[in-house]
Amino acid sequence: MKARKLTALLTATAMLFLQGISVYAEENSTIHLYEGEAYAEAWTCPLTLAVSDRSIYAEGNTIAIRCEAETAPYFVLTSNSGGESWAQVQPDGAEDDWYYYSYEAMAKSFGSDFSLLDYISVMSSDSPVTVYNIDMLIAETGSGDDEGESVTHNSRVVGYLPDWSYQAYGNLDFSALTHLNICFCNPDTEGNISNYIPEAEMKNIVSKAHKNGVKVMGALGGGGGCDGYLPLIDTPAEMADFNEKIMEYCEKYDLDGIDLDIELGSGNEIWNYYADWVSSLRVLCDERGYEMSTATAQWVAVKVSAETFELFDFVNVMGYDNDADESSHADMEFAQTSLQYFNVQKKIPKDKLVLGVPFYGRGYTSGGALDWNSYVPFSELIASDTANYDRDVYNGVAYNGASTMREKCALAKEYGGIMIWELSQDASGEYSLLALIKSELTTADYVMGDVNADGEFNIADAVMLQSWLLGSKEINNAKAGDICSDGILDIFDLCAMKNSLAKGKVA
Repeated sequence: MKARKLTALLTATAMLFLQGISVYAEENSTIHLYEGEAYAEAWTCPLTLAVSDRSIYAEGNTIAIRCEAETAPYFVLTSNSGGESWAQVQPDGAEDDWYYYSYEAMAKSFGSDFSLLDYISVMSSDSPVTVYNIDMLIAETGSGDDEGESVTHNSRVVGYLPDWSYQAYGNLDFSALTHLNICFCNPDTEGNISNYIPEAEMKNIVSKAHKNGVKVMGALGGGGGCDGYLPLIDTPAEMADFNEKIMEYCEKYDLDGIDLDIELGSGNEIWNYYADWVSSLRVLCDERGYEMSTATAQWVAVKVSAETFELFDFVNVMGYDNDADESSHADMEFAQTSLQYFNVQKKIPKDKLVLGVPFYGRGYTSGGALDWNSYVPFSELIASDTANYDRDVYNGVAYNGASTMREKCALAKEYGGIMIWELSQDASGEYSLLALIKSELTTADYVMGDVNADGEFNIADAVMLQSWLLGSKEINNAKAGDICSDGILDIFDLCAMKNSLAKGKVA
């Protein structure tokens, strides 16, 4: 049906619906999935986007497409994961050059399991179409608000999200983090900063992080990414120009600061200018309220003075890739000695030192040397054998399993927290190392024992838990009832609850 005829056929009720959509777009948050200009002839596809964040396809949310077309375009959802391989959706609303595709319309065509959704496309009908925008309109009261579990962080939890596998953010528990470092954001020869994450996705990542109280840092440098920095900072004028471009990049994406990850040997000329560079960046960050951190290791830090390290808000210590050890590149001893080096030799206070842990393993050669070509993500180790969750070595590959990670969390509590390289390598569900770190370094924002979620622990909670165990009543906050902290809500928790109440104590 032609778009101009569609308006003429609308009933008064439908017109009210369209007016509601206009208000909806103004009052609710918007995630920009595409902005540009994509043209296609009739019955062809101008645009296909890979889906990385499936959580936004939630009840109450709406896809809005702005396009130039005589005929309303189809919105197409496809799956390589077991869902509908070709699901067409017609708009259930239109206004001016915007077409709206509700969650209900998408679910009717595709099904409600959007975890299977891999791609979204626009398909022209019987006339050409030019697509300018694709937005997801998030309902404030819907399930797509991206807010994680309410927790209090007892230490920093800094996670690196690489631009080559940024899609992992779609399933990321943001509430487990305090800082998300986007890596790597590096300059061209003119000093203009960029990464390989599409602009719309970058903004979406930052939006999700901020909704969960997570600060987002642009990580500059990285292994193999530092060669172009020296020409940009080796004169005062070049340094000032480059610094302004870094600040502009932060402002463009609403970042909360920068993380300097300059991984070059002590003989590199860049260290002759590094102290001045950090000092000048510190001034600019302070003016804007940005944080500034650095990722470092002993071999990197040789030429960096204690005075320069003092300028950073915190220091991420890369406690991995230790090629001096013949059995593990990231054992507890290396973590301890690395932190001690920066605390004692570089005079960095303990609360500013963040212990870096690996979400990957490395193998060794027959001669006992670290095999730099062997790199195995933790997710692959779990895929090979779930028993690897609590091991530190598998088939000659050394990594950090659950027990060692708990030990490192305990060590991190004595310092400034945990840093993770890197988030896309984590396993899912019960085998997630990030989930383990969250359980070790955060506390839930609720009163233990308060299963009816009224802010107090009293006899009413024991009554509710007992009724729930008998199957006669719903429970409001199951986590608050796990007094035994074994991950199971059962009769033992009820006994502990009654014992605490009898003694007049909160569990």
